[in-house]
Amino acid sequence: MKMIKNKNMKNLLTFVLIIGTSFYNIAQDASEKDFQAGLTLGGAMSFNSPQTNTIDSKVGGAFIAGMTMDWNFLSNIGLTTGLEFEFDKFTTTYNEPTFFQYADKDIIRHKDREDGKAYNYFLLDERAHNSIYLTIPVMLKFQTNYLGYVRYFGRFGIRNSFNLMSRTTNTGTDFDALGVPSGENELKDMKSKGINSFYKGAVGISAGAEYNITGNTVLVAELGYYYGFSEIFAQRSNIRSLYQLNGINNMPPSEAGDYYVPTLKQGQLLLKVSVLF
Repeated sequence: MKMIKNKNMKNLLTFVLIIGTSFYNIAQDASEKDFQAGLTLGGAMSFNSPQTNTIDSKVGGAFIAGMTMDWNFLSNIGLTTGLEFEFDKFTTTYNEPTFFQYADKDIIRHKDREDGKAYNYFLLDERAHNSIYLTIPVMLKFQTNYLGYVRYFGRFGIRNSFNLMSRTTNTGTDFDALGVPSGENELKDMKSKGINSFYKGAVGISAGAEYNITGNTVLVAELGYYYGFSEIFAQRSNIRSLYQLNGINNMPPSEAGDYYVPTLKQGQLLLKVSVLF
């Protein structure tokens, strides 16, 4: 009976040793790789900070999808970069009368107006922005050694985003080319050249963990905050501040007001999940 117990104990210890060795080998496989790449998905809350009293903005959101790459040039220090598509949405509201001119689906900039051509007017109350960015993050990565099959890390760096497309949905009052009001309206999916700055930059910090699933395959989760240091909107605007009305049914004259930039910066709380190979 004693021999059976000793044999069972020996088998149990052998099993534990095999499992422990397996976890060690799995972690060792991933930790020995200098380069890993894979897919990433994420979501963000966008905290918009207007730089002028003429507009307000609510919290927006973004969806992120792309690829990520890690270079470990030292055992505990590396570089993270990649290519991500960011689908960004947020809304701005206007605190003083503001309008723009448009034709069909195009919002017209002052420099794009054609002499002798009539354009409709739109008195703007609220604008929903939909933009697509191509983002290249450049982050320094500081990581622990594997503790079993998990290691922890922190990242610090810059997210460089480049605007690929911008569309707006505008809510307000419509006027025809002669300035006759036609009531409240919503102009959906409007195109506008240069409405957003081409570059959007943010500096931030994140923290997370890597779980070594098997061999060289790693599941990564991280949460970070990124402070936007650049302007979202382009410096050449297509919106005018309506300083005066012409007195006839409150119709805006063609040359009322000055063009101005509704300046805004954006910070993001970003959660990402990646799988690296």
